Parts: sequence; C-alpha cells; structure tokens
Amino acid sequence: MTSYIIVGAGVFGTSTAYHLKKQLPGSSVVLIDRSQPPCPVAASHDINKIVRADYESLFYCSLALKTLHRWKTDTFFKQWFRSSGLLTITDKNSQVIEKIIDNFRRLEVDYRPEILKPQDIGAKFNGTFADMSLRPDDKILFNGLAGIAEAEKALGATIKACMELGVQYVADPVSKLLIANGVCSGVQTRSGRTFTAAKIVLCTGANTAKLMADSAPDQPELQVGGRITARAVCTAAVELDSKRVKEFGEIPAVVHHSGTDQVGEYVVQMLRGTLDKEMLERWSWDRPLNHPKPDPYRPDTEWREFETTAAPKL
Repeated sequence: MTSYIIVGAGVFGTSTAYHLKKQLPGSSVVLIDRSQPPCPVAASHDINKIVRADYESLFYCSLALKTLHRWKTDTFFKQWFRSSGLLTITDKNSQVIEKIIDNFRRLEVDYRPEILKPQDIGAKFNGTFADMSLRPDDKILFNGLAGIAEAEKALGATIKACMELGVQYVADPVSKLLIANGVCSGVQTRSGRTFTAAKIVLCTGANTAKLMADSAPDQPELQVGGRITARAVCTAAVELDSKRVKEFGEIPAVVHHSGTDQVGEYVVQMLRGTLDKEMLERWSWDRPLNHPKPDPYRPDTEWREFETTAAPKL
C-alpha cells in the first residue's frame, strides 16, 4: 500500500488528495494544513473564483478547457459553478486577446469570439458597464464559455468528500520537512507530531520558500531562491441588497489587463444571494513579518512570513 502526505489543503492539495484516494482507494493519504478546513489564508479561500480558459499560454488554455468541462458536467462540482461569461479588456498595444483567440483555434474549440468596442459596451449587460473607465482604443473580448465557482464552498465540500473517502485530515501547521541523505521521509508539525510516508507532496504555495528554509537551512540546493515568486492580491467585498443582486446577477466577470500586466479581476455577481454577517467579519488583512533565515541565493534579502490580523468591521 502506497502512503502519501500532502502538505497544504488549498485547491491543489485538496484536489490531489481527492483524486489520489478515488484512483487508489487502498492507499494511505494524509492531508495537512494549518487550520480546520477550509484554511482562511489559502489562496483558494474566497467567495468565488473565475473559471476560464482565456490564457495566453497554450498549455494553460488546454488544461483550463478540461477544467471547465469538469465544472460544467461533474455531478459533484457543477453545483458550485455558474456560467457567467468573461470580458477580457486590454489596451491597444496588447496581444493578449489575439493569443487567446489563436489558442482556441489551435485547440479546435467550438467557439466564436465576440469582439466589442468600448463605445458599444454600455448598451450590453443591462448597461452595467456604461460608466466603466475605458479608453477609446481599448480591446474587449467576450467569451461566453467562462464562468465562476463558489470557491470557499467548493473547497470545503471537496475536503469533506476527501475525508468521507478515507483521507486523514490533520489541522496542525507543518514546521519542517524530515530530510536526511537527500530523501524526504515525512514532516514535523508545530505541535511536535511526526508523520511519515513513502511520498511527500508539497502544495504550500507562497509558504514553500519559508518551509524549505526552515527544513534545510544548510542545503542551498534545496532552497527555492527565485524559482517561485509569491504574489499578493487585494480583495474588496461589497454587500448587495436584493435589488442589486438581481441587477448584477447575469453580468460577466472581468479580467482587465494593462500592457503586459493583469491589473484586476472583477466578479461582481453572487451565486447565492448576499454576503452574510459572519462572512463579512471573517475578512482579514495581511501583516508582513521578517523571516530570520536569509535567502542563500540572495543574502541581502529576508524571507517574509504573513500573519493574519483582524480586519476592521465593514
């Protein structure tokens, strides 16, 4: 019987545990994260996420098309998905939209792109975008294949399904990996518990660099260095009354690019009504803390750890 430890119960870790246990029901799978599920500081913990195949990378586009199909057809996952469509907005010099359209063509997707002009967008989608700040020469692509998923609910439900399949969930932060002679045999948690397995899978996102620095400080070849770059995302949530929920209920999500950067994603519709009081009070801010171990590839820098603090009441 093969044994696995998966560190990190975000979308990657949870999905790995779920499919491993379904395909190898006799295997031992332990899923470890820092808190009870779903972890509120995971990147995948959010009210909703855009599910799209509109990527410049052909590889990403191909994977995302399979994902979209799964969200729309799988009995378990489709309850958390809604087809909303997607607006991709770029400036006149960007080639993002052209690359997206070319990827769909190369992958032979049954898809007819709808190119919109800034002056015309105000008349569509119930006039919601009539006052949107756009330049006259901006490019706009509407793709009706995309949608949004209720991220937090889908993640929580999938973790629950994992446990029903026999996955062991452990709520205890992993403090370090157990590495000897170039082999990782397990993990040690903050409480001092040790877990071992034949295969250790890290799905630790932005925390990967810190975990490796803590686990093997004298082995620079194991450090992340510049191979992984963490990105921060600022999120704003607005509670809508029932009239506004109905007004915004059918409009598409938006991904807004500027030059080579993606400057914003807007998901203004809610799938199941307004935000409740508990959700509003659970939003948090990140405060950076310096990690004491420097990057061996860049001795002038320090690792940064993020601690969640209470947000002001909305």
